[in-house]
Amino acid sequence: MTRLAAIALAGLAGLVALAGGGALVMPAPALAQSTPAGLYRAQAGPDLASAIELAPDGRFRYQLSEGALDEEAAGRWTATEDGVLLQTLPAPRPPEWRIDRIEQTGDVPLKVTVKVPGGDNLQGIFLRVGYTNGDRGAAATQADGWAMPADDTRQPAWIEFSEPIHGVTSQRFDLPEAQRGLSLTVLLVPNEIGVAAFDGTRATITREGLVLHWRGRDIPYARAGRSRGGR
Repeated sequence: MTRLAAIALAGLAGLVALAGGGALVMPAPALAQSTPAGLYRAQAGPDLASAIELAPDGRFRYQLSEGALDEEAAGRWTATEDGVLLQTLPAPRPPEWRIDRIEQTGDVPLKVTVKVPGGDNLQGIFLRVGYTNGDRGAAATQADGWAMPADDTRQPAWIEFSEPIHGVTSQRFDLPEAQRGLSLTVLLVPNEIGVAAFDGTRATITREGLVLHWRGRDIPYARAGRSRGGR
């Protein structure tokens, strides 16, 4: 998974440095601002570093780093009654899942490997398999992919994939009927996997700063400064 993280985006140095004396920010006054424009830094523990800048001209910049995840975004923000809505512009190209090869193999009923184009096998890719008898199973790829046990007599009918770091899920791939001994190679094409696809994503203004509601989480940010202007 280190390759995917590297394909994503480098880090937070540029944006977070703004809070330490960059040209775009000035000290926040003691009283709450009438505008949400300003620089905000995440207050979500030592494992997450993130910053959001809301410029007065309606533009925003965002960066986040947490474990193997690095992402950023830029676009427009609009004010609401209790906060702002974020819209990434231009909208990023989402990752793509493609079947690269389907081959016959006599070793096991189904063998699966997942790769990025021109790269090695990806570990830690979640997969779900549906069988013709109605059973379903879940597993994760290892360094050599994943394979059904050789003595499993069930016929696989479809398969789905999920990359957990960026929350990227695949479409359902139907498998050839009445065939056993399949070797399946799937490509995960990253495209702009490191750009957060905000689409009316809500951030609520609080007394201390704001809370970003993103991917099922509520991430608190403290106000660090008031922006001088947009880019």
